[in-house]
Amino acid sequence: MNRIRPILYLILALLATPAAADLSYVVEGVNERLRANILGHVNVVTLGRPVRLSERDYDKIIAKAIVNARLALRPFGYYAAEIVGNISLDEHGQHVLKLQVDPGAPIIISAQTLEVKGEGADKAVVRRWQRKWPLKTGDVLNQILWEEKKQSIIDSVEAIGFLEASFEVHTLALNLNDNTAALTLVFDTGPQFYMGEIDFGEHPLKPGILEYVPRFSKGAPYSARLMEKFRGDLWKTGYFTNVAVEENIRADTEPPSVDLRVESETKTRNNYQGALGFGSDTGMRLQGTWSRHPMSAKGDRIDVGIGWQEVNNEFALRSTYRKPRRNRGREYWTADLILSFENQDLEFKRNDNDRRFIKLANGEVDERSLRLGRLKIRNFKSGDQQLFTTPFVQLLNGKRQFRLIDELADLPVTVNDPKFDRLLRRVENTLSAGIDLDLVSVNGKGFQTHGHRERAWAFTANESLGSNASFTQIYASSRRSYIRNNHWKLLLRAAVGYTDAKVDRFSFDVNNEPLDLSVTRLPSFYRFKAGGSQSVRGYSFEQLSNNNVGSNHLLTASVELERKFRDRWSVAAFVDIGNAFNDWSSPELKKGVGVGIRWYSIAGPIRIDVAQAIDIAGKPWRLHFTIGTPLL
Repeated sequence: MNRIRPILYLILALLATPAAADLSYVVEGVNERLRANILGHVNVVTLGRPVRLSERDYDKIIAKAIVNARLALRPFGYYAAEIVGNISLDEHGQHVLKLQVDPGAPIIISAQTLEVKGEGADKAVVRRWQRKWPLKTGDVLNQILWEEKKQSIIDSVEAIGFLEASFEVHTLALNLNDNTAALTLVFDTGPQFYMGEIDFGEHPLKPGILEYVPRFSKGAPYSARLMEKFRGDLWKTGYFTNVAVEENIRADTEPPSVDLRVESETKTRNNYQGALGFGSDTGMRLQGTWSRHPMSAKGDRIDVGIGWQEVNNEFALRSTYRKPRRNRGREYWTADLILSFENQDLEFKRNDNDRRFIKLANGEVDERSLRLGRLKIRNFKSGDQQLFTTPFVQLLNGKRQFRLIDELADLPVTVNDPKFDRLLRRVENTLSAGIDLDLVSVNGKGFQTHGHRERAWAFTANESLGSNASFTQIYASSRRSYIRNNHWKLLLRAAVGYTDAKVDRFSFDVNNEPLDLSVTRLPSFYRFKAGGSQSVRGYSFEQLSNNNVGSNHLLTASVELERKFRDRWSVAAFVDIGNAFNDWSSPELKKGVGVGIRWYSIAGPIRIDVAQAIDIAGKPWRLHFTIGTPLL
């Protein structure tokens, strides 16, 4: 019997469950906003299976609907509504409850008091809340807006460290005789809370490593944004398989503070990942990574990635090693190794606006680079920005070996000109020294991601230091994103690069047509190229440069306007311009225009763009596909 009883209860419950579609509602006499709220309140009565309703049943259902409709009107300031209801059958035999609503005279705000006190009364967020308070004397009372704006200031001041903020007084004095309301708000921000002690708990690292992760120091004002970044920075160290930060609010201290305790776990130090993907710039691609961090109690870590992409049949191995400097907070020794091998066609255009390439040769380009540096991370006072500064020396060994196509093998320039031979066959050994700067400030998630990132570097190589070429290169770029009204985003990009490397020039005929070449002596590893989804859209990946082999200089810019139309979806329109070139007197900047759609997935924004190359004959269209925020 004990087993049967639950089954009987389930059967009875199913028989008693009403069918939600038996009674429909029609509301007339009010605007769409009021109608939607009324339907949300009254649409709770269902009849289940078809039954015979008596007048008494009608009266109960109508009375309940009228009561709920009156309650639905009150948040919008209507307390004297006249509502009439009746139930009838439609042409399909379904019951329809019709409510004819006269909302009556609304409640008008006759007076209001908005007072703020406490340590945070002069904070910008509080002054802005007061200045933009939406309920004015003479307006219709809107209790939904009243509650939203009250909660918004609580959330805002708690985010900057006023954790005991509250309303001492929050009253709505209604006078239903003359349909007026007097509003009184007295908001006390309470005291400012500050960052207290941090207990990192048990972990396998030596002292002095995790202590430099926070972007704040003890005694700094509490900030919810800094706490979010602290949690993210702990994850980014790669030291932990699980990490949580517990906040202990201490109102009893002077000044009041928030102590932190970090609970962490490191189960394994090896991490393996693999990926199969496709990109408009790369074609099919495979990637595998191995990471080991920490490698020891000193906090050193290594990341190794190996990959292949369809374009140029490129194979690459990249490895990064980072070791904290002893007794130097936020400073690291770094080593970056890159090995790449790819098959290339040596192709040229008669002019930059030509869609057709002329193939001269095919061959392999192999490059090996080792960069040793000293990374220093500087946290700005606000904690939103970080500056990564890396002085470095870099050793580059490169080799290119091209073979002319058969019909060009006997051209005089290909036989007698040593400069042309250098274009086809070259071993490059350079030792350079320079500095790399990276300023990052990115906040928000999904569509709300905004901020900026600036990159810059300068380095030089000289034959007196053992290089077989002398050159100096300077580069700077900026990416900035601005949010407006939670639905509009403006993305701006710009980059400029300069190199003083020598340039070789050739002129000869191919198929009885002249071909002029301008080729820099800069090693391929350091040459600038433009075009592609992260540069000038409408043009293929790295298509834009002198004769398609890379250039000394770079100049690009982009303006993109994005509009969100659903929770995770947005559309964009953009204009790009730029080129890579050897001669500043004739940069011949190329333009691309287009539109795109973005989906903000868990893995990051997925961006699909369709762009037109304005400066190529026929103005062809190209599809670009990328994943990830354009700020990083």
